[in-house]
Amino acid sequence: MTARHYRAYLRDFDGQILEKTIAANSLAAMDVFSALVNRTELDGQKLLAALTCGNRQIAYHRFDRQPGDANYWRDRLDEIPWPPGQAGRPVEMEGGRRVQVYLDVKSIAVASRLGDGNVSEGIRKALNLPMSRFTRPRAEDRGF
Repeated sequence: MTARHYRAYLRDFDGQILEKTIAANSLAAMDVFSALVNRTELDGQKLLAALTCGNRQIAYHRFDRQPGDANYWRDRLDEIPWPPGQAGRPVEMEGGRRVQVYLDVKSIAVASRLGDGNVSEGIRKALNLPMSRFTRPRAEDRGF
């Protein structure tokens, strides 16, 4: 599977790039794009924040637009149409086996972002996070 390179950048309407970040995965790209889009000091200016994958545009935010207008992403970053994962049969892993899971739309979106468009890879990445991120301290551990 080839690596995807995401770019998030700020440019003016003359095409000059003012700031650019290259990210190795969709989560990092989303963080950078979100930070650009939420720069309210740029509102009203003829600037845009762009998000691309490879040479394909995913989304761009125009700072001279208002909420509800086309190309205004500040209030709807969760609606960005991320590119799908690699097509075809997945690579078989040693000791692995095929299983089916049933997920809600939000979980699918999160897993897809974690796995750069591959829901299975996103689930594997989430399962490899430290358990301390998911468990609450027991009452006796908190002095109760």
